[in-house]
Amino acid sequence: MKKFDAKGAESWLQEMIKNGVDPNEVSYATVIHARAKHGDVLTAEKWLRKMIAAGVEPNVVSYNSLIHACGRQGDSVAAEHWAEEMLCRGLEPQVATYTVLVDACAKSGDMLRAEKWMEKMLLSSIEPNVVSFSAMIDACAKAGNLEKAEQWHARMSESGVEPNSHSFGAVINACAKSGDILAAVKWLDKMEGFGITADVVIYSTMLDAAAKVNDTEQALDVFKRMKSKGVRPNVISYASLARPFAHRGNYRQVERLSEELRTDGLAMNEYFLYVMLVAYASARPRQCERAEKVFREAVAAGIEINEHVHNGLVRAVGRARAQDLVREFSITPAQNRAPPRRHAPLNRVRQEQLATH
Repeated sequence: MKKFDAKGAESWLQEMIKNGVDPNEVSYATVIHARAKHGDVLTAEKWLRKMIAAGVEPNVVSYNSLIHACGRQGDSVAAEHWAEEMLCRGLEPQVATYTVLVDACAKSGDMLRAEKWMEKMLLSSIEPNVVSFSAMIDACAKAGNLEKAEQWHARMSESGVEPNSHSFGAVINACAKSGDILAAVKWLDKMEGFGITADVVIYSTMLDAAAKVNDTEQALDVFKRMKSKGVRPNVISYASLARPFAHRGNYRQVERLSEELRTDGLAMNEYFLYVMLVAYASARPRQCERAEKVFREAVAAGIEINEHVHNGLVRAVGRARAQDLVREFSITPAQNRAPPRRHAPLNRVRQEQLATH
């Protein structure tokens, strides 16, 4: 079960029933958890219904598993449904129940529903933890509401919950979503004032905030600050730093960053390639030959040519020449493949936290 072998767990449960051994709530909860862990909400629900039909009262663990599975899919409506059914059966939610509910709302950008469940938790005897508050702040960030994100961070402190890198990172992410680089710097200062060191994800988020408003000066300051703290930038950091220069057509600066990227032992990816093509397209005059050269080198290096890269190529060299190059290399641009986003690592961390609280 530690490996979440859902089929194996089901097989043993069916064997128990076949041999006249009455399963208890733990037996059913194990199968429900295994199915939910794999994101198979429908099968998990079927086992819950079988459990109830067999006269076995489900426990909080079973409902938490279903809520968590819906939360991972960002289905706040389904997550809320299971929470309400659990309450109707007289079961008391745990901190993990509320936290996963808030996180599900964050994923779907439903800040108001997230606030509803946070308020319910605060009114109950359940004390929210830093993961709960970080999920709430994430919901505010997804909604682009920096003011609310800051308010919830303040409420966290008022509740006696110690902030950590993830709660600060969530507010900085809200700043980035709002394109407020000055607010992001302010929160980074606060974070360091608490003795918490920012990681590459947080710095990349700040670089993205600077890129949103094409603030090259702030972007460079953040990048220098990151390196001075001993935080090694990754390719997303470099791409985020290069973006405001690219939009201004400063292709020479983007090329310098490309060289620095290689010096740091990092390989260009499709995200940085796209930024370079935008730089050549935005230059005056447009740098078609440079764009084609970089594109050819990228293809030779095996970099995936997705839709964004293809669109950047069209902007840089013109539609006709872009089509010639695509035919020359027999490329079919990968559909619906966005460049890597800065928040992906943060979300993975959040899921790990939710699974253990």
